[in-house]
Amino acid sequence: PPDVIIQYAKYFQDDLTLDNMPRMQLVNMCRYMQLQPYGADAFLRFQLRHRIRQLKEDDQRIIWEGIDSLTKMELREACQERGMRSTGLSKEAYKKSLQQWLDLS
Repeated sequence: PPDVIIQYAKYFQDDLTLDNMPRMQLVNMCRYMQLQPYGADAFLRFQLRHRIRQLKEDDQRIIWEGIDSLTKMELREACQERGMRSTGLSKEAYKKSLQQWLDLS
């Protein structure tokens, strides 16, 4: 439930969380976020920070333009980029998932 996520989200607000992750967690985070998990730990952290920044900027654009302005394909891609289910859903289901993401971010 979203309220449980919000409760634990405060533990992940700073960059120190990423700085303290062991290599295997960094590699798994990169895979989850569709990044190549190769290179030194510092490079993996850089890639993750860059992707997170991109997603935040994309979230702001979606909020500004309105979620209703997105096509089904754009909704699917947005869900996929954020690690959510991205196959076999209706446009309304994609919108609901993405709206929940935006509400939590």
